[in-house]
Amino acid sequence: MRKLLLLLILITAVSCNNNSTAVEVVEGTEVETTSASDPNDFEELKKLEGKWAGTLERTDGSSDEFTLDYTVTSNGSALLEESVTGEIEMLSIFNFQNDELLLTHYCGLQNKPISKLTGNNEGVLSFATDSQMSGLTLEKDTYVTSWEINLSPEDENQMMYKYTVSGPEGDVFTATSTLSRI
Repeated sequence: MRKLLLLLILITAVSCNNNSTAVEVVEGTEVETTSASDPNDFEELKKLEGKWAGTLERTDGSSDEFTLDYTVTSNGSALLEESVTGEIEMLSIFNFQNDELLLTHYCGLQNKPISKLTGNNEGVLSFATDSQMSGLTLEKDTYVTSWEINLSPEDENQMMYKYTVSGPEGDVFTATSTLSRI
């Protein structure tokens, strides 16, 4: 009887954990994250495969030519994003793992923020950096803290891309670009 009771408690605890939401602090604001992503979000991202170009506009007043090249790789389990901003090359890898859509960014700031999908609002995928997974803290590090990728469902040849870089002094800048498939 005691073993049965313990089993029921364990099943209830696991069930509650799988349906719960967590609150994560990013950039001084609370972001609600779900414990599981929809695999269809990753499938939608894969449709970006190909080359994209636009101009990256930053809130600090600077701008650069911006290109993205997406490749589906690793037997369909990863989407590689190669970006060139001005003369700086960077890599990001999107993958769906353990019921989560992750974005791992190999940054020109010489760090590696790992972000989780926090929502999909009508084709706008929002990601927030998990500082614990990344080994980064806003008290001492400057890194990309959030991304938004608007898949522009009304036009498959355009997308909007936005990210925010933050650090010990707060937000450093937000960068946005409307890109066209080339």
